[in-house]
Amino acid sequence: MTATPVDPKPTTRTVVTGRVQAADGPAAGVWVRLLDPAGEFVGEIVTSAIGEFRFYVPPGHWVLRALSPRGVTEVPVAAEPGRATQAELRLSERLPDSLEIIQISTLSLGNRSYLITDGSVAVAVDPQRDLERVTSVLEDRGLRLDTVVETHLHNDYVTGGLELARRCQAAYAVPAGPPLGFDAVRVGDGDRLRAGKLRIQVIATPGHTDHHLAYAFAPADGAPRLVCTGGSLLYGTTGRTDLMGADLAEPLAHQQYRSVRHLAEVLPDDTVILPTHGFGSFCAATTVGAVQRSTIGRERAVNSVFSQTEDAFVTGTLTGLGPFPAYYRRMAPINAAGPPPRASLPGPRLADPAELADRITAGEWVVDVRPRADYAPLHLPGTVNFDASGSLATYLGWLVPFDAPVTLLAADHNGLQAARIELLRIGFDHLAAAAVGNPLQWVGPQELASYPRSDFATLATVRPGRQVEVLDVRSDREWRSGHLPGARHIPLPELPNAIVSLPEAEHWVHCRSGFRAAIAASLLAAVGHQVVLIDDTVEHARPVVQEG
Repeated sequence: MTATPVDPKPTTRTVVTGRVQAADGPAAGVWVRLLDPAGEFVGEIVTSAIGEFRFYVPPGHWVLRALSPRGVTEVPVAAEPGRATQAELRLSERLPDSLEIIQISTLSLGNRSYLITDGSVAVAVDPQRDLERVTSVLEDRGLRLDTVVETHLHNDYVTGGLELARRCQAAYAVPAGPPLGFDAVRVGDGDRLRAGKLRIQVIATPGHTDHHLAYAFAPADGAPRLVCTGGSLLYGTTGRTDLMGADLAEPLAHQQYRSVRHLAEVLPDDTVILPTHGFGSFCAATTVGAVQRSTIGRERAVNSVFSQTEDAFVTGTLTGLGPFPAYYRRMAPINAAGPPPRASLPGPRLADPAELADRITAGEWVVDVRPRADYAPLHLPGTVNFDASGSLATYLGWLVPFDAPVTLLAADHNGLQAARIELLRIGFDHLAAAAVGNPLQWVGPQELASYPRSDFATLATVRPGRQVEVLDVRSDREWRSGHLPGARHIPLPELPNAIVSLPEAEHWVHCRSGFRAAIAASLLAAVGHQVVLIDDTVEHARPVVQEG
């Protein structure tokens, strides 16, 4: 056996020792990995003939993960100064070959859906509206969809669950409680579902909503091996509790605390956690680092819900809640009523230059989804740029009134279709019009417009020599983490109402990476302001000041 030193300084390290046990005794030749609280790899070691291992580590919290053909497991450990920490890892079965997770990510909304399959039948968990991503997997793998389950009535997107269940003639399980405008299998705490060889345990986890459920999956005659936690227990955090109204935020935060701790009481530590939210979604209570997979045991080590008292958790959760996109308030009612099938929705009608000019003159939202590097040097005046490579749906749904007429401009039909799908995901079902091509093809009687793009290095050379206004459109949390001295701070969602108060000046607009700044710059330019888009990462901004 060899030890992996993590910190070579004897005065600042302590030792973590332990043994890996299999069902038939000590497990030799097992790789044991040391991970930091964020899940990052630090070191690894092979167990001795009697299953032992040793790490030298700085004091703090760590996660040990054992990897072997005979099984996998992980446990959290707290290393204290001057004291040897003992740990025992018991190998559990890996996910059986008949239990597979197929993950379907929607990066633009920060969400994930899942297909859980035993190899012949599948269960869809929290599917989104663009069903082709699900049905193509089912067809390619030769799987039969048996059941669709929802963890809750979603607030951040329009579900595809009802249409998917009807199309595939599958059961549709929805939490009991909220009234629905359609027939479904209403499920609650303690219910048991079957799909092929899969056994599904329904566990009440109120907090993110008052009716929230988790679904624990097990093979036939086996213990739970994975749990779909929706918007409840996330990776390193929990779901926000204010989406059902500010008056319910505090009581739901108390329920959230109890719910996630209950999950850890009734499920094994090696249960794989599969949340729907928490990958950039505003449904998360706090922001955490990127983690691709976690378990109940790992969350015990890194998630503050397991280390705080209930009152401290509730206070921290409520204090940390920032604003959420305006369109969220419309999603749950749409999902409860039953979203119309996508096939029933007409495609956008193509507009000619005269109609585009009329819509711009009327003050309608004419949205150009081309890359910001293409928009800035040439665009129709009065349009707004939502670069389709970023979180188009999130911020368009935040800034544009839900029932306002929207016209999309895209470089080609593929770009138009991709943008339309993004908007269908949040219920913007009816576009006023659309156009494809370039500004030279769209221009009518008006002249084309442009504004410059720049970077923080150029801004630093410009500011001493002339009067410029720096406009920071990041969130309050980002602003407090550090900002340019003398900058004006207006979070992007507040900008449409604040534009009238801005002085006549040369506005250099920035965010964290350029996407939100491009929206802001186009909003300012549309009403006649002189703008420069800082299309750069904020890490290049110097100097910065911080506020608590």
